[in-house]
Parts: sequence; structure tokens; C-alpha cells
Amino acid sequence: MKTLLAPSAAARPADQGGSPAVLGAALLGFFLITLDALIVTVALPDIGRSLDVGMSGLQWVVDGYALIFAALMLSAGALSDRIGARRAFGGGLVLFALASAGCGLAPGLGLLVAARLVQGAAAAVVMPASLAMVRQGFPDQAKRAQAIAIWTVGGAVAVAAGPVLGGALTATAGWQWIFFINLPASLLALALLVRVPASPRLPARLDVVGQVTAVLAMGALIYGVIEGGAEGFGRPLTVGSLLVAAAAAAAFFVVQARGEHPMVPLPLFRSRTVSLIVGFMLNAAYYGGVCGGGSMRRARPGTRRSR
Repeated sequence: MKTLLAPSAAARPADQGGSPAVLGAALLGFFLITLDALIVTVALPDIGRSLDVGMSGLQWVVDGYALIFAALMLSAGALSDRIGARRAFGGGLVLFALASAGCGLAPGLGLLVAARLVQGAAAAVVMPASLAMVRQGFPDQAKRAQAIAIWTVGGAVAVAAGPVLGGALTATAGWQWIFFINLPASLLALALLVRVPASPRLPARLDVVGQVTAVLAMGALIYGVIEGGAEGFGRPLTVGSLLVAAAAAAAFFVVQARGEHPMVPLPLFRSRTVSLIVGFMLNAAYYGGVCGGGSMRRARPGTRRSR
């Protein structure tokens, strides 16, 4: 892996010819992690029939990825700065490819969900690292703006292609190939990464307590919502999960308010120039509709519920 991620002689920081490789690798990485959030939804009925699981189990296949992706991205940017964007991108992409293979080879729901969680963690690292590589690879402001626009288009294309590609692969090759398709694409991105200049390491502090409370809050909330929808919100385990989510969320905001290096500086919420809440609502509405609609499809009539 060290040899693969080591910059070639042609990939020196001052080499302006390396910029196309930077954009190509970053664009492909962003495309893959966005695609994987959507390509699974149309395959859920086939996954349910193949693994004999019900709706609550299938929801974890979709939401497990999104949960870890969202929760760990809070710290992934700092990690990318500490070890260098190029190294973070390469390591995250290798882990993403291995987890994709694990998803396709999973014999049961437990291993599939576990591999999806690893996929989400890897995607959380790839996302900020890919954007950081684009910013570093295009020092000229005008060219950088164009490169970021193209990088953004990669995600938009993945949003449109995900359900179509997922349906085609599931119908022709089997649901496992919605994950195996990531392997050649990841190898191509890693091949481009060899020509990318080494990234500088920047000082950045990790908010460990904030990260732990964020993961706990999101995980407990998702568990409570999924299990509450399947078994009822009056069950003690569901109520307890939602209470844990509320307590962890409160602890998170306390840590962010009092910490020296918070992941989410609370003054951002008071800034008129930061459309944080609008962006959250937009993404929550879109991905909620896609993921919720996909996971609500019945795997087959009479299929048992999976806890």
C-alpha cells in the first residue's frame, strides 16, 4: 500500500501537469461514495429475499452507511489535515474497496451491515480529503473554482445514476454486483492517485469527546426510530434508545460550547452567512425520501421482521 500511495517522480508538488490526475481521482472518489448511498435502495427487495430479512433489517443496510458517514465526517476533515489529504484519500479508498468486497461476499445480514458501516467510515474520510486535494491541486483561484464545480458534478451524476445502475446490475448480475462494481472504479482512482503530488500535513486537533457523543447520539436515534417503526415506540428498549440519543446530543452541544477545539463551533449557527440549517434540511429531505422509500419496499410477502 505504501508503494501504491507513494508519489511518482512525475508527481512533484510543483508539477502543474498533475492537476488533471488530482481532479480525476477526487472526482471518481466522490462519485463512488455518493453512488453507494443510492445504488443500494433498488436492490433491497432482492437482498431481503436472498438473506431472508425483513424491513427493519433492510433499513440498517441503507441507514448504517449514512449514519457512520455523517457522524465521522465531523472529524474526518481534521484527520485529513493531520496526515495529508492524499494519504487520507488513498487509505480511505482502499478501505472502501475492501468493505465493498465484504458487502458483496456477506452471507448474512450481520456481516452485510458491518461491512456497510466500514464503507460509511471510509466514505467519511474520502469525502473531505477529495475536496482538499482539489483545493491543493489547483492554486489558481479561477481554475480551482472550475475544478470544484466539476467535482460537484460528479456527485450529482452519481445521484442520478445510482438507482438506474443499481436496478440494471441487480436484474442482470445479482445484488452483489452493486458492491463489486466499486472495485475496478477504486483501482482506477488509486492508479490516478499515484500521479498526485504529496499533500502537506496541517496542524489540526481532534475533538474525541465530541466525536464519541455525536456517534452515540446519531446511532441511538437511528436505532430508536428503526426499531420503533418496526416494533412500536412504547417498548422499553426503544424508549431507552431515544433517551440515550437525547442525552448524548445534549452532551455534544455542551462539549462544543466549552471545548477549546470544537468540531462544530456553535457561533456558526448565529452567522447569517452560513446556511448550515438550510443545507441540513435540504439533504435530510432528499436522502430521507430516497433511503426511506427504498427501505420501505417489502422484501417479499410474509417475510419476517429482523431485529
